[in-house]
Amino acid sequence: MTLTMMTTSTNRSRPSPQSRAFCTTIFTSLLVSICIASSHETEIDYSHPEFVEWEDGPASRDEFDHDNDPSVCGIPILTVEEWEAGRYWEGDMPVLVKNVTDGWAALNNWKKQEMVRRYPDAEATMGEARLVGETGPDDAGKNLSPTTVKEFITKHMYDPLKYFFDRKIAIPKGMLEDCHPFPMPTRAYLANPEAGSTYALSKKRKVRKTPDRELWRDHLAISIGSDLQGLTFHHHREAWNTVIFGSKRWILWDHARWKGNEKLQWKLTRDWANGTHVTSAEWIRRLYPEPERTEEIRIYGHDCIQRAGYLMFVPHRWMHMVVNIGDTVSVISEVGLGIGDGKKPEDFLFDPDESSDDSEDWSEDDSED
Repeated sequence: MTLTMMTTSTNRSRPSPQSRAFCTTIFTSLLVSICIASSHETEIDYSHPEFVEWEDGPASRDEFDHDNDPSVCGIPILTVEEWEAGRYWEGDMPVLVKNVTDGWAALNNWKKQEMVRRYPDAEATMGEARLVGETGPDDAGKNLSPTTVKEFITKHMYDPLKYFFDRKIAIPKGMLEDCHPFPMPTRAYLANPEAGSTYALSKKRKVRKTPDRELWRDHLAISIGSDLQGLTFHHHREAWNTVIFGSKRWILWDHARWKGNEKLQWKLTRDWANGTHVTSAEWIRRLYPEPERTEEIRIYGHDCIQRAGYLMFVPHRWMHMVVNIGDTVSVISEVGLGIGDGKKPEDFLFDPDESSDDSEDWSEDDSED
């Protein structure tokens, strides 16, 4: 109102300093109000309460799902009994194991609303899957932010830049027990943590000959993500991943093929022509169809779908990436992965970009993932 009156006034006398100050104040206030209103209007709500259970969320099945044709996937699909009798976790080839979650309390207790009700304050971290995959979750630093099960699921679940993945999560005891019986070999440690130990010369305590970093211990990492989420190409020690809800598409690449060949690594896993690191979904959409990449995975790798209740075994240092198909919840066990205490405030101050020499460290050092 004041601005309109000034603009249309026929009084050509010069406004007083007080009048100019008053008008400036009103104009500034209007601008601030407009900016605040605009920011509220453009703020995106990622809560989506209409997706009541995991199965209700979007799922890109038509684009990313397939039937595990042997010419595409080409890995054995085992029963739990075959997995244990053959001790496949000691081998160097990926396998899928079916019906692993039979009898798990997590099939009920980890339903979306039930998980929020039972374990709202379970602490973990969230971040952009592309960046977490590039550095690994332990070294992602400020690319991660703290969250809880309830906060992530109710506020951030459908943000494309937020993925719940934590190897150091301080999981409540009951939450771990929901996944019993653990698959082998993780279950063996739980049954007898001192297996393989012998008494020290003093006879006062037992000493384990095998260091903890070489053991399948009794801790599980948790992954929760919406459709198209998933870590980009990375590698680590032997691990298994069991899907409780949802599905995952895996691209796996033989360690023996790329070991020591940095040029080959980058040429397959990155958009090297444009010097960019793309998301897993974008890699499948845009880069994977290129004949050279497709042939490489057909000959030296695997392209497989893992469905709910299945375990995927990833051998030592096999390169792999994952894309969720629909809301997906899974647990992971990895050689050397021990019980987490949760991250500390200083863990989020580290800048992985500042410590980088602009080349990803894909060394063979087994002491860290």
